[in-house]
Amino acid sequence: MISKLFPLLSLLVLVGCAKDPTSPTGSWHWQKATSNAFSTGGRYGLAGTVFGNSMWAAGVAAEGSGGATVYFSDVWSSGNGSSWQQTNGNAPFGGRFGSQMLSYNGKLWLIGGNSNGILKNDVWNSTDGTTWTNVLPYAATPGPNQFVGREDFGAVVYNNLMWVIGGWTGSNKNDVWSSPDGVTWTQVLANGAAGAGHFAGRWGFACLVYNNAIWLLNGASSASSGSDPTAAYGDVWSSNNGSAWVQVSNAKLHPLYYEQAVVSSNNLIFLTLGYLWNGWGAQGFQVTSPDGINWSQDTVGYVQRFGHLSLEYNNSVWVIGGCNNVCLTTPCPVTVTYYNDVWYTK
Repeated sequence: MISKLFPLLSLLVLVGCAKDPTSPTGSWHWQKATSNAFSTGGRYGLAGTVFGNSMWAAGVAAEGSGGATVYFSDVWSSGNGSSWQQTNGNAPFGGRFGSQMLSYNGKLWLIGGNSNGILKNDVWNSTDGTTWTNVLPYAATPGPNQFVGREDFGAVVYNNLMWVIGGWTGSNKNDVWSSPDGVTWTQVLANGAAGAGHFAGRWGFACLVYNNAIWLLNGASSASSGSDPTAAYGDVWSSNNGSAWVQVSNAKLHPLYYEQAVVSSNNLIFLTLGYLWNGWGAQGFQVTSPDGINWSQDTVGYVQRFGHLSLEYNNSVWVIGGCNNVCLTTPCPVTVTYYNDVWYTK
């Protein structure tokens, strides 16, 4: 089961996002590439990236009967979004949720995540998605050059470095780390009190590189593991060095988490929305912005969801998998759908 739990939903409500009424609605048209991407079924909490002219997904989870978590350890790739190939059915990093995957220096990288309840800080890489090397082993008590194990964090490639940002470690983090090789990590910004130049500790936020800066959008915080979020955020932050952050906007978006953000082919921040705080549930619309301040809203053609994967590939935005609810008790009292479909903009 996902470690930060959600209110039970018997009805999913589509809610509008605050926007400037003079901002035009874009004409984004969605088309389904496939209803069955993965032979093992639908899933949420995906990690993925674009590498070697293909889309990749790995480190994913879904809930089986009675709400028990199934952690998949398979790795998949696709060059067209409709046909997915399993490059490794049992990768050595094992099943995990809330990890991150990056494309960096000619390799795929899998970082951290929740592995059967253990929050990891290990790093793996691969040149082909089949053979994986553990370049940084898991450490329950890490040294000064390794971040604490975490899930639902942000990760990007920026200025020829890999970056790990915030997430859930058993508490809400707002630290920032960077590495040139995945082995030695430097703490660029220590965990600390939120302020004018430091976003609040959070997990489940969207993270991307845009206009030569790292961007962080939305997210949530919790009081303890296994509890509903105590706060969610509608703010937008950016940094050009990882240590000094600027709040680009505040409360321009509804408080959301488990959403995804990419840079669209026409150079906009493209946010595929996730879970709206305080019981509204999975969202079925998207917002775009040229600057993180002014946002335009559009509905989408696919069913609302969260915990999905979004990628920008072949001049389209892609939405892969996801979930519409989470069980809080066993047996599960609500209907939960884990999506196995893939959608893209035309």
